[in-house]
Amino acid sequence: MSAAVESRARPAASALLLGGLVILALGLRLPSFSGALWGDELATNYVVNGFGVGDLGWILTHGKEATPPLFFALTWLTRWFDDTEGLRLVSLLAGLAAIPLTYLVGLDTVGRQAATVGATLVALSPFQIFYATEARAYELLMLLCLLATFALLRALRSGRTGWWVAYGLSASAAMYTHYAAIFVLVALFGWAFLSHREARRPLILATLGAALLFAAWIPEFIDDTGKQAAKNIELIHPLTLAQAKTDMVRMWFGSPLLDVADVPGGLALALIAASLALGFLGLALRLRGTANWWPPSRGVELVLALALAAPVGAALHNVVAPSVFVPRNLIASWPGFALLVGAVVTAGQRPIRTASVGLLLVGFGIGAVKMLDGENRRPEVAAAAAYIERTGDPGSPVIDVPQITPGPQTAFEAALAPKGQALPAGRPIFELGLPPFAERLELNRRGQSLSQAGPAVPPDQIARQAADAAGNGTLFVVGPPGPLGQWRAFPGAPASLLAALPQRFHEVASRTFGSSAFGIGVHVLSGERARP
Repeated sequence: MSAAVESRARPAASALLLGGLVILALGLRLPSFSGALWGDELATNYVVNGFGVGDLGWILTHGKEATPPLFFALTWLTRWFDDTEGLRLVSLLAGLAAIPLTYLVGLDTVGRQAATVGATLVALSPFQIFYATEARAYELLMLLCLLATFALLRALRSGRTGWWVAYGLSASAAMYTHYAAIFVLVALFGWAFLSHREARRPLILATLGAALLFAAWIPEFIDDTGKQAAKNIELIHPLTLAQAKTDMVRMWFGSPLLDVADVPGGLALALIAASLALGFLGLALRLRGTANWWPPSRGVELVLALALAAPVGAALHNVVAPSVFVPRNLIASWPGFALLVGAVVTAGQRPIRTASVGLLLVGFGIGAVKMLDGENRRPEVAAAAAYIERTGDPGSPVIDVPQITPGPQTAFEAALAPKGQALPAGRPIFELGLPPFAERLELNRRGQSLSQAGPAVPPDQIARQAADAAGNGTLFVVGPPGPLGQWRAFPGAPASLLAALPQRFHEVASRTFGSSAFGIGVHVLSGERARP
C-alpha cells in the first residue's frame, strides 16, 4: 500500500473503530440508563424539576446544592425526554463523547496505539458505565476537562487564536460544571507554562479570560463552600490512607459502590495485573541501553499530569479545607489514567505488546459484562414499587425506611412520583425518621437541612398508624436488604418500629431488588393471625 493510500485509510479505520467503541459503550450503558432515581440523583431531580417551590436559578442559589449550574441547566433542557432518562441524558452523551475525545488527546500525546487502548478502557470501565448513567455532573466534568486539554494541545501546536479561545471557554465551562475541575485545569496550566515557554503569553491571557468568565459565579462559590453539602464528604467519607487506596482501586478498575472483589472480580484483577507487569517488562526492554530515555516526552508528561491531577489535588485540598477526596470527584483524571495505561501496555515489542493489551482488555471486559447484572447496578427501586403495586390490596400501607436523602424525596417516593408530584392517593405511606414531604420541601426552599425540621413522627406512632391502616391485611416495609430480624439487633428507629408493631403482624414474603450490599428490600407483613 502506498503512503498516500495508507494516509487516507488510517483516519477511516480510526473513525470506524471509534464508532464501534461508542456503539459498544452505549450497549453496556443502556441497562443502567433506565429505572428509578437513587442517591444524589434525588438532589438533581429536585433542582431540575423544582417541585413547585422555585425555578432552577432560585433553587441553585438558595437551596442546599453546592454544585455549579451548567450541568443542571443542560439537564433542565433534556428533562422532557422521560421521567428519569431525561435527567441522565447529559451524562450519557458526555460519557460517550469522551471516548473519541480521549483518543484524540492520546493521538497528540502518546501515539495511536496507546490512544486506542485508552479510548477502549473508557468504553469498558465499570466506573465510567456507572457515572455515564447517573444524573449528576461528573461525566460532563470529565468531558469538558478533556475538551480543554484537546483545545490546549491544538493551540500550542498551531498558535491559532481560535484554539486559545476554545481552551478558555472549555476551562470556564468545566468550572461551571464542578469545582473539582480546578485540579486538572491547574495541572494543564502548569504543564503548558513549564514545557512551552514560547506560548506563555497566550496561555496566561486565555486562562485569565476563563477566570473572568467564571468570576460572576465566585460569590455563589463562596456561599457553596459553607453549605452542609460541601462538608458531608469529610463527615461520611474522611480521607485516610486505607480509604484513599480503596477509592483509587475502585475508580481505576471497579465500580464506586462495590468491592473490587465483586466488580471486576479476582480473575479480572489478576488479568489486569499481569497485563501491567508485561507492559512494564516490555517498556524496560525497550529502554534498555537507551541513554536518552529521560526526561519523557512532553506528551507523556501531560498524560502523567492529567492522571495525577485530581487525586493529588484532592489530597492537598484536604490540608486546608474539608475533604473532597471521593472517587467521583477524581473522575476528570480518568482519561489521563487510561492513556497512561495504554502507553505502558503498548510500549513493548509485538509478542509482549499483544499479550499485554489482550490481557488488559479481557480484564476490563469482564468488569463491563458484570455491570449488566442487575445486582451490580443501582437498586431497582422502581421494580420494588411495581412489586408492591401488584401484591396485596391497592390500599395496603407502606412504611418506608429510607437511606439518607440529599433531596426532599426518598428513593421510594421518587419511584412513585418521579417529578415530585403528589404521592398516589389511597395508599398510606409512612416515612420513618423523616418529617412529612411538604415540610421537607419547605426546608429545601429555605436552604435548611433536615436537622432543622421539627421532630419526626416517632417510630411507635408510625407502627400504630400503619397497623391501623392495614387492619388484618397486608403491610409493606421498604428498607435495607436483609432479614427483618437483623433490625432488632441494633438499637434505633427500625428496631423501635418493629417492636411497636402489634404481634399479629408476621412476615410472609421478602424480596431484594439490587445487590445485598446496597439494594432495597421489600418485606410483606400480614396482619392475619398465623395458623397454628
